[in-house]
Amino acid sequence: MATEISNGKQTVKLYSSVNRGKAMYQLAYYAGGRRVQKNFADKSEAKRVARQILGGLTNDAKAVEALATPELESLVAARRVLAPSYALHVAVEEHAQAVSKLGKATLREAVEFFLRHNRADVPRLTLDEIAEQFANSRQQSGLSAHYVSQCRKTIRDLAEIFPGRALPDLKTSELDAWLGALPFRAKTKNGMRIILMACGNWAECRGYLVKDGSPFPAMVRYKETKAPVAIFTPEQIAGLLAKADASLCPFLAIGAFAGLRMAELQRLDWREIDLDRGFITVDASKAKTRQRRLVPISDNLKLWLTPHKQTSGPVCLHQRPQLAAARLCEGFSWQENGLRHSFISYRLAILHDTARVALEAGNSPEVIFGHYRELVTPEAAHAWFNTNP
Repeated sequence: MATEISNGKQTVKLYSSVNRGKAMYQLAYYAGGRRVQKNFADKSEAKRVARQILGGLTNDAKAVEALATPELESLVAARRVLAPSYALHVAVEEHAQAVSKLGKATLREAVEFFLRHNRADVPRLTLDEIAEQFANSRQQSGLSAHYVSQCRKTIRDLAEIFPGRALPDLKTSELDAWLGALPFRAKTKNGMRIILMACGNWAECRGYLVKDGSPFPAMVRYKETKAPVAIFTPEQIAGLLAKADASLCPFLAIGAFAGLRMAELQRLDWREIDLDRGFITVDASKAKTRQRRLVPISDNLKLWLTPHKQTSGPVCLHQRPQLAAARLCEGFSWQENGLRHSFISYRLAILHDTARVALEAGNSPEVIFGHYRELVTPEAAHAWFNTNP
């Protein structure tokens, strides 16, 4: 039998029993819709606590009666959100404890972090493994060899900066700090960001990231400003070519004296260079415009290429030849796309034929005239195409 201790509205039941020859007392009551039990060895202590509990319940009841309508509506709305067996005050208590321990981080951020790192169904592949699988998937999709190489290189760079990490371990702030510190223009950084986003989307589809768990979409997007283009002088290109070794010299010479784009140069094979006929074939699959074109080989370009001529194989042996070339600059800065712009400007100064230069460069006359033409003297143009080994 239980003894009821009441304040007229709420009741606390006191049960007595014997355990191993000793008297035991238990209080039982309801708080927040949940049954609570407390055990005591002393009956007077149990009664004292019972009176305290009734006082607390009375205060809670008065607080409920004093609630304004908006507060009541909020309580009802919160109750609908909770699971049927989950008391509201328990949920609030757990939330308060979690927030207190988290500090500045939000509970949502903590949950997302936990899910990214503790999902048993999400394989934890290293970034090196991701680089290979992602690059292979791009290759199987029929994308260009150059783009596949860039995908592999970008993710491998991540693996070097964050060794031993998996995709779920990466933080957007870390990625922004890494990419922002690279000595590239905004356009190049945005291009790498696009590759990272594609990798994140692919990883989600493959189950290597939880849905919406990619850190890449929130990365900083760099503002691309159209800076005035600049050209190299004949003296500068002569200095670069004199310092360049066999792995870089053909790249610089073809860019300077044939005007191929950076991407076209990186995709060029020695089989596409015919020194005897005097033409470089830019295949449609490697051209930006997807149109095949023949680029004439100038006399000085033939002299630069002859010592390095191969029957086949890539002409460009660097993943990022612009960086290698920039290290050779002394007293002047490397100009991105400067080789192509120089070729077009000097070529136009000799031919005085925008349409022909546009045909050789793989652009429209309007683009040549509006974006690449730089006023140079005929003397400088002749000096450019007479830069010999």
